[in-house]
Amino acid sequence: MPHSWPVALAELWLWLCFEMGGIASWRCTVEKLAYSGLSFSARDKASGTILSFTRTEPSLLQYPCNDGDPWGRPSPAVYLGQVVFLSTDGFESSLLPLTIPSELETPNASVSATAFVKKDRLAMVINGRVYLYIFVAGEEEWLPVQGIDSLVTELSNTHCCYPGQDPHCQAISMTIFAYETGHSASKSHIFLSEDGGYTFTPLKLSPEVHGVLLGVYNFVSLSQIGILINHTQSGREGKRGGAYFTYIGGNMSNMYSHISMGFHLKSTGGPDVRSIQHPRLWGFTILWTKDTLLISSNNGLLVEPVTVQQPQVPPRTSHSFPGSGLCHVVTSNSEIAVLTQDHQLFHGSLDMVSRTMVHIGENGHQKGLCSAVLMFDKVGMLTVLSPVLTNSSSAYNFQKCTFNVQWLLMDIWPFLQECPVKILKGHFHNKIYYIDMQQKLNLSATFVPKPGTGAFPVVTVSNPYVLGFQAKITEGGYTHDRNTKYSLHMQLLQQWFSGMADPHFSDTFPSGGMSVLTVDIPNKGACCIDMHPLSALIKVGCPPTKHIKVFKNTTACSKGLFNQGTLQDNFTYSISHNLYDPNFLATPQLGQSDLEVLYKYNELGCPLLLYYDTPWLPVLELWENNTFVEYVSADFVVFEVNGMYNYDYLLTAAEANCISQPQNWTALIQKQDSPNPHTAWSRMNYESCKNHDGPKLVSPSAKYQILAQNKKNKITFSHYNGFYIFKVIVVDKLYSYCELSATVSVYVTGALPKTFLHAWTMLTAFLTIILIAILMGYLLHKLSLMKKSPKVKVF
Repeated sequence: MPHSWPVALAELWLWLCFEMGGIASWRCTVEKLAYSGLSFSARDKASGTILSFTRTEPSLLQYPCNDGDPWGRPSPAVYLGQVVFLSTDGFESSLLPLTIPSELETPNASVSATAFVKKDRLAMVINGRVYLYIFVAGEEEWLPVQGIDSLVTELSNTHCCYPGQDPHCQAISMTIFAYETGHSASKSHIFLSEDGGYTFTPLKLSPEVHGVLLGVYNFVSLSQIGILINHTQSGREGKRGGAYFTYIGGNMSNMYSHISMGFHLKSTGGPDVRSIQHPRLWGFTILWTKDTLLISSNNGLLVEPVTVQQPQVPPRTSHSFPGSGLCHVVTSNSEIAVLTQDHQLFHGSLDMVSRTMVHIGENGHQKGLCSAVLMFDKVGMLTVLSPVLTNSSSAYNFQKCTFNVQWLLMDIWPFLQECPVKILKGHFHNKIYYIDMQQKLNLSATFVPKPGTGAFPVVTVSNPYVLGFQAKITEGGYTHDRNTKYSLHMQLLQQWFSGMADPHFSDTFPSGGMSVLTVDIPNKGACCIDMHPLSALIKVGCPPTKHIKVFKNTTACSKGLFNQGTLQDNFTYSISHNLYDPNFLATPQLGQSDLEVLYKYNELGCPLLLYYDTPWLPVLELWENNTFVEYVSADFVVFEVNGMYNYDYLLTAAEANCISQPQNWTALIQKQDSPNPHTAWSRMNYESCKNHDGPKLVSPSAKYQILAQNKKNKITFSHYNGFYIFKVIVVDKLYSYCELSATVSVYVTGALPKTFLHAWTMLTAFLTIILIAILMGYLLHKLSLMKKSPKVKVF
């Protein structure tokens, strides 16, 4: 079939460009030398030891979570080269080289790795030692980290850039790995920090992990730690293609020994691997050496080389970049750009299917370009940045060449595919959702494809071991220009309960995990860089605002036994020495004194009022935020926080229809190295006595200590008036991922003082009194009759 006229003209134009000018050159849309309005003098010098980068190619690290800046200010960024610079204004002003105090490092300070922990905090490896650099409002501070007892070379972390103050998201950004590369993986020193780099703990790999360690990654959206291993240097090149990922540290037992597909890391002089993890947690991981660029969209499970498309007629593709090697690689939310050592520039979209980058051209007039780095200012705007030493001081200015990538693509590649979709939007984008046990989440998106393109979105989840989904597409009317509008409906649920996977595929239901939902148009091309994928972080686990309360229908305050003022005024009460056990084993302790307890009104409020002779079943309410959800029907247990044990349970194991021996507090606390009732019994170790595989029922008369609304079991009290402080813990594995617990105060009343006389003695005395009363009544009656009788005189 003959080409259409537009295509033919485009190919003719490309042929003329290629034949007459060779490779096209790119020109700056805006080119300037950025410097400060206030000039530095020759006396302005950096104090301390000047930092320098260990690698020959420079690098740039930007803080990735800056979309929510209300003023649109640029992200803090670090330039790493022969000297190191930290900029908080997008390198729009002159800077002195970054230094570290001489008392920490001297005479040289070589930086091998750096990582942003927060917007105002950097972690750096300097001369093999890790430091935190904190810069806030013009003040700076260097802190050596704690817990690393050997030299390291690399740092690795990823960021959770979703808005809000979600605790799980914040914990992700606080996780950092420090390690050394180039040694046997099982013998390498790896350290983990979960507090933002202040303290580290050692992380040991299994001796079964063979090969040379190249990297350690926090694959959040797979709920795994990824270990990058190279087999090339261990004589096993052919088994897994030289390099692979192995996964550890997750909750999926079937993933402990899982490894990725093998791939080749080509590099002259050894695999010095550099990497980027996408800040949206989509699963994109970019690996590159001087000679190769690889991309994975699924946390390293499948790593593929990038295809390079050259502007020739017909267009030629290859898996290698032309020239003398890669100089710098940079990504944004939806784009990737590469600068080679011979000044050539490449650009591509981060696509779940395509791995193609297009050749934009070379820079023919800017020299010394491999001192330059790339920096995305915003969508489609790319800056080539290089430092320039001033003549009059130690400060540096910055040469900046900024251009619009799409304009360049349209000039150089006029036949590139247009973006095949007009609209792709969803309210769930860039949000965090929670799916608790056996719950479902319904989300939707709207898209409008261009007529004739056949473009439709693809739904993916990064962690199918945790999250399953069902999706369908329906027509949803028309746009104002009469294009068909479609709705994508998605229902997400925990994979364990989905019925869509083999039961052995996932065993994560006790602990859950994380996954990222992504909706994107596959093979959308380089012209779709502003049509970003839709994504949401899905946490299969406990919503942070979910909690329980104990329902109080009648309190001691409402009945006038106490008033709030008394309980708030440092009120204390006493527990007799023979009613509590500090070891929580319900065993009397000889020689202990009475226990004085301060009543914490702010935590407990007014106590629930109970009567000693009425068995009690706590009624639990489930709340999320400030909204009542339901009454809790799950199994739960209670204990008295001060060790009181003068209460019991209504049912025995036999009466509760147990078929195996039920758990109890004493046995669980005795199993602990450090007895603690707050952790002894939980949803993680609870076993129902209705389990046929449980321990044999050897003591059917043992008290059954599990409570629930649908059970007949209750708490019974002894003949006692006083306070109890109970902690309630939900232990049902299948009710919620949350560790649901609540503390409630109870005041028990109604017990009259005990008498010390024997019951038979009291009965005898009572009968004797009655008999005496009857006899006295009879005698009095006789006497009264005698007084009324007339006297008779006898002659």
